[in-house]
Amino acid sequence: MMGRLEAKFDPKFSRDLKRLERKNVDPFALEHVINLILSNTLPARQELVRRHNMHRLAGQWAGSNECHVCNAGDWLLVWAVRDNLAVFQRTGTHREIFR
Repeated sequence: MMGRLEAKFDPKFSRDLKRLERKNVDPFALEHVINLILSNTLPARQELVRRHNMHRLAGQWAGSNECHVCNAGDWLLVWAVRDNLAVFQRTGTHREIFR
């Protein structure tokens, strides 16, 4: 059954946010994607797949999801869902997250 998720932010995610703030990145696009994830509805999931290329990860990131925050540039969000909790793990470029 789908229902609104609670958010948990990994310390690495919090460090990633501080790095983005230093780069003067507008957080609106990230907030929009986080709200889609937390709403946990079928229309939100469809938008994540269609507009943000959401997909499951493999390897050391198995069990996590990734999507593009916005269509411009290489900005990703990585999270996992456990029970009613969305754990936001990382945000940044491919290089920053997967190096």
